[in-house]
Amino acid sequence: MQADPTASTSFLVPFLAASAAAAVTAVSLAALAWQRRNEHRRIAAALGALGGHSADPVRGARNAAGQAIRLDNALAELRAILETAPTGIIALDELDRIVTINPAASRLVSGSGRPAEGRLLVELVRSPELDALIAAARESGQRAEAELQFASASGMHVASCSVVLLTRAVGAAQVLLVLEDRTELRRLESLRTDFVANVSHELRTPITSIRGYAETLAESFELPPDAARFARTISRSSARLGAIIDDLLLLSSLEDPNSRAQLPPAPVRIAGIVAEAVEQIGPAARDKRIAIDVAVDPQLWVAGNAGLLAHAVANLISNAVKYGPADSRVRVEARDDAGTAEIAVADRGPGIPEVHQARLFERFYRVDRARSRESGGTGLGLAIVKHVAQVHGGTVTVESRTDAEHGTVFRIRLPLTEPETARHSDSAAAAPSASAQSRQSA
Repeated sequence: MQADPTASTSFLVPFLAASAAAAVTAVSLAALAWQRRNEHRRIAAALGALGGHSADPVRGARNAAGQAIRLDNALAELRAILETAPTGIIALDELDRIVTINPAASRLVSGSGRPAEGRLLVELVRSPELDALIAAARESGQRAEAELQFASASGMHVASCSVVLLTRAVGAAQVLLVLEDRTELRRLESLRTDFVANVSHELRTPITSIRGYAETLAESFELPPDAARFARTISRSSARLGAIIDDLLLLSSLEDPNSRAQLPPAPVRIAGIVAEAVEQIGPAARDKRIAIDVAVDPQLWVAGNAGLLAHAVANLISNAVKYGPADSRVRVEARDDAGTAEIAVADRGPGIPEVHQARLFERFYRVDRARSRESGGTGLGLAIVKHVAQVHGGTVTVESRTDAEHGTVFRIRLPLTEPETARHSDSAAAAPSASAQSRQSA
């Protein structure tokens, strides 16, 4: 019996097809396994390299996981510090868009509690002064600082603002604002100033009465020697108390922004205020046979109040005369120092130890208390000099030595200005105000 060739052919074709399909599947599986094996090797090598152990992927992966945990902890710590810091911090990008802001800064400039990240700073703070401060820092590349006022939902705030350019790129952040709340400090300073001014006003009347009665007793009545001496002592002490009250009132007015606003600046010739100050201290200098040498550039003009400036210069000359030795010299100079008017008062006194120089401009601070009481000073003269300089946009510094080349030099630096027309004559510029006419006591 013969086999059917058709039947064998029909069996062979499916078998060959199945074999081919199996071979293709095996090759595909082998290729996939090889690809996955290579991927595993690459992943292991990457993990090893990430952890610093290319030859040991497992150890590298463990190190990488440890680094990730430490990074998460550092970020959480940094976030906690920013959220609890009492100082406000705002990070801005190149468009002044807020990248990061902490709660302290949000309370100062907004107080609304709305999310601020991603918004422009101008949407949150309407402050031309802050915009100018940021622009100045960007232009100069240096740190810029100013004390600014901010209106937020919780009220008005006063803050010290520092603008710092980030030296290294940190994401999108390029500028850092650091805000320190000074609202409470300024409120307490205002209360102190008001208290001093009110108490001084209340004391002025009885002190004047005591001095007047004491002078009347000493000059108009025949008193026993001891009683006359007591009356003169009361008169001198009341005069000194009156000088202290006058100086306290002047300091209060210099610290009060409203009082400063009532003193509009006018062109003032430095030669005029120096001449007035020297004239005021002339009698005291002659009593000690001290010569006052003056060297002033006649072309120096500043913008300010002539009486206050003359008062400050007179305080410095008065100190130089009081603490300088008899038969010596005091030199007063004024010159143009790179666009700044520099007024220097130099004496040949015993000098001021360096340990005291940082506190010289504090109220009632004295290097030698016994000698200061003998000289009749109030202890407020240098504090007045400092505040007068600050009100006029300037500074005051001291240089002193206690060695053989002893002596002290005080320097007031003020911004120069251009004089106006001839109607601002020298006499008008040097006319003393009520504050300058008060008793000089440094």
